[in-house]
Amino acid sequence: MTEAFREQVRAFVNDHVRPHVDVWEREGAYPLELYRQAGRAGLLSLGKSPEQLPDDPRALAVLVEELTLGGSQGITMGLASHFVSLKAVQGSSAEVAARVVPAVLKGDQGIVLALTEPQAGSDLRAFECRAESHGGGYRLTGEKRFICNGGRADLLLVGAVHEGALGLFLVEASAPGLSSTRLACLGWRCLPLAALKFEATPARLLITGREAGRLLQQCLQQERLNLAVMAVASAELALRDTVAHCRARRVGGEALLDKSVLRQRLAERHSELSVVRVYVEQAVRWQAEGRLSPAQAAIAKNSAVDVLERVAHDAVQLQGAHGCVEPALVERIYRDARLLGIGGGAREVMLEVIGRAL
Repeated sequence: MTEAFREQVRAFVNDHVRPHVDVWEREGAYPLELYRQAGRAGLLSLGKSPEQLPDDPRALAVLVEELTLGGSQGITMGLASHFVSLKAVQGSSAEVAARVVPAVLKGDQGIVLALTEPQAGSDLRAFECRAESHGGGYRLTGEKRFICNGGRADLLLVGAVHEGALGLFLVEASAPGLSSTRLACLGWRCLPLAALKFEATPARLLITGREAGRLLQQCLQQERLNLAVMAVASAELALRDTVAHCRARRVGGEALLDKSVLRQRLAERHSELSVVRVYVEQAVRWQAEGRLSPAQAAIAKNSAVDVLERVAHDAVQLQGAHGCVEPALVERIYRDARLLGIGGGAREVMLEVIGRAL
């Protein structure tokens, strides 16, 4: 079943993503029609019925991997990150879930998670965005920053504090008092990044208190695993591209791959990637079995990102000027790699998670 879904995603990527990535990166955004196409093709629902949220970590890993192999991490973040938000929606009222979940999985509406704040990052205990009761509903006041697709999503899942407790609120993009500003970013250039401002913006409370915190921790764990899968796929893509370059590029009548010092460097990166791939695949299995711990997710993310950064560094170095200019594949991967080391919790945060489990 999983392999059939892999072929389904791969065909979609070959037809609708790979031929256009360079243009979308240059223009700074992929078209929203791509999201609708992915919904109609069954990708957003992992090949299952779009009427309810699928729980299939293996299929999700396939979606993340194959989208990333299409050449752009930004596309992966745009088409595979809605599961985090939908978990909160699914855990709220049946009426909201019945309306929102199918609309998102069919590609009719886009939803994004708005947690990060300028002063707090994603530290759930340091949020300054506030929710106040108002006429039977709620109004949000505060800021969110570095939100992927934040300026063009239909729905926002916003983390805010209400009466001293963390809450998750659903906000319509058309709600009054909501404004967005486009941010330029080092990587993921085809995925628009935004700063959001809420000024007494109407919102619907979905989950509050300990349940909200527990759910967000689960979501962060899945996000970290997704980023680990992305890192492995990006490293595989960069290594594959660099081996091909070194096989074709000749210096002094000899292919670069025939020079033992360069061949050994590539062999070392291949070995590191092979080891971390096994751990990440095991982490996906643990997640599917409900046994993945926060420390294991953090180990998977840090290890995969570390290998990606070494592979991306050597890929650009060995391709020389060819690897430094747009739209070179390794140039893009080199830029994108830095964002994986920050997203979902920076490397140092992951080490603290691992350290607490010792």
